Amino acid sequence: MSFRMQFMKCTLCVILYIAICFLLLKTKHSFYCMVFSNSVSFINQSDKKYLAAQQTITKPTNFEIESSKYDKMNGQSINLQESISILKQISSTCEKYNLKTPLIRRHFLYNSERKSIYCWIRKVGSTSFTKLFSDMKHRRIIHNYYREVDILAPKSLKELHHIAKDPKIFKFLIVRHPFERLVSSYRDRIEDNSKHTAQAWIYAKQIFHLTRPTLFRSNKTTGNFQEKVFTRDKRLKLIPTFKEFLLWLLQSSEQDDVHWNRYYTHCGVCNIRYNYVLKLDDYTSGQINYIFSKLGLDTNKVYLPKLEGTRGGYTNFDTTCKYFANLTQGIIFKLYERYKIDFEMYNYNLNRYIFCTNKTN
Repeated sequence: MSFRMQFMKCTLCVILYIAICFLLLKTKHSFYCMVFSNSVSFINQSDKKYLAAQQTITKPTNFEIESSKYDKMNGQSINLQESISILKQISSTCEKYNLKTPLIRRHFLYNSERKSIYCWIRKVGSTSFTKLFSDMKHRRIIHNYYREVDILAPKSLKELHHIAKDPKIFKFLIVRHPFERLVSSYRDRIEDNSKHTAQAWIYAKQIFHLTRPTLFRSNKTTGNFQEKVFTRDKRLKLIPTFKEFLLWLLQSSEQDDVHWNRYYTHCGVCNIRYNYVLKLDDYTSGQINYIFSKLGLDTNKVYLPKLEGTRGGYTNFDTTCKYFANLTQGIIFKLYERYKIDFEMYNYNLNRYIFCTNKTN
């Protein structure tokens, strides 16, 4: 009996020992889990800003997209689905082509008091919004709005990068169909010879050098190139056709003029998280009022000034189609390739412009 009792005692001791070891191991595991969890929490709290700063700004966060769905104005929800769709498309296009788009200080207008920044694009309502940002600074300028850029832009590139990362700053840009903007730029800066423009003065010579080289042959009757092409006050006497302008543009290797450069390179869209994108093609007063509300402006007292309209009226699809009538489909496809990324980012369509061409071209 004593041997049996001793055996049972030993067995109980072994079982008790195993149970105690198991409990100790379980407690140790729970302790490390707790420590690890606290460590992660500590890192998230203390280094959140730093980690966010190290991430590329190639796409809007889900939080930004989701939060924009609940923006309100005058107590009512605003339909921001189109802008949200564009923000997502910008993100995917940046990733698709692995794009790097550096920020250029002079391409932005900034208002620190109203916590807003706007990327201007020529021939996309830029004069009106420059006037608006100038008025918000109480400058009350009535002409030479392009000079406001140096005054209204961020003070330094460092400040621009800081603004780009600040989630409290409302960031927006405005676009329109690349082809309509291109026609509008040609009409305003080249074709309209009622005024002197830097673009006509600089680029007409380059265009004609490609398309009409005989103009550079001087003689006593017709004079030299300058006398044939320009008036004494530097306005065009001989205007390059739209087709000539495009032929030059498609083979030009120089840096684009701001009136016809690409949106994605001009506004650094792969390196800044925009909150809102407005498409000028079919905008509504509600969309403009939404921007006003984000700028902290009273929508009942503020209006968007319409300035410097293109001679001959606004450039819409019908007007663009008329200018495209003298082009070949080959030229249109080459133009599309030039602006392909802009087409993809902002969900613009090529198809109906192809049908504008004259079949005999």
